Amino acid sequence: MTATHHDLHEWVQRRVHACVSTALRADPDAVNTAVTHLIGRLDPHSRHFLRNARPLVLACATALIAVLEAHRPQTNPSGREVCRACRTSECATLRRVAQMMAVHGARPLAIDRAEAWRRADACLSRDRSPVPIEIREFDHGYVAWPVHGLDADGPLLVIDRHTGALTRWPRLPLEALALQYRAYLAAHTSTRGHPSKK
Repeated sequence: MTATHHDLHEWVQRRVHACVSTALRADPDAVNTAVTHLIGRLDPHSRHFLRNARPLVLACATALIAVLEAHRPQTNPSGREVCRACRTSECATLRRVAQMMAVHGARPLAIDRAEAWRRADACLSRDRSPVPIEIREFDHGYVAWPVHGLDADGPLLVIDRHTGALTRWPRLPLEALALQYRAYLAAHTSTRGHPSKK
């Protein structure tokens, strides 16, 4: 069965946002240093590409975000899910973008511990002063919680290793949480796979 418009839109959106995150996390000074170090071994076109890769990725990803905004799913008056721009349930534009991203291997970059901490800190410290955060790693991601303060006894925050998605979970031992999260992922695989599958 083919993916719904909503599933396909989410699949593409995760990959576009991964491109943006990858480009933003790259250090332009480190890239320039590397290019300068290799300058004698690179042709002018390769040097130009490497020096401009970050802004090129950001420009292309920003353009794709505009396409995704125009071709996002919506429910029509008869209750059917359709593309906002095309007004059809099968958006040729979105499907073509997904095909090209699949062909060229655009995949979300796995979240590392530092990025997990950054996302947890942004979520847990929102609208208040920063709080110390504990981070623990497990198979499918990271679990985070404030060490002390108002939320110290509150729910745990899970940062997915592959998507960076944040979800809140009850206080459980890490092993029990890992089992429940694995079951949660298994129940939601239909929106996490290849764009042509459901």
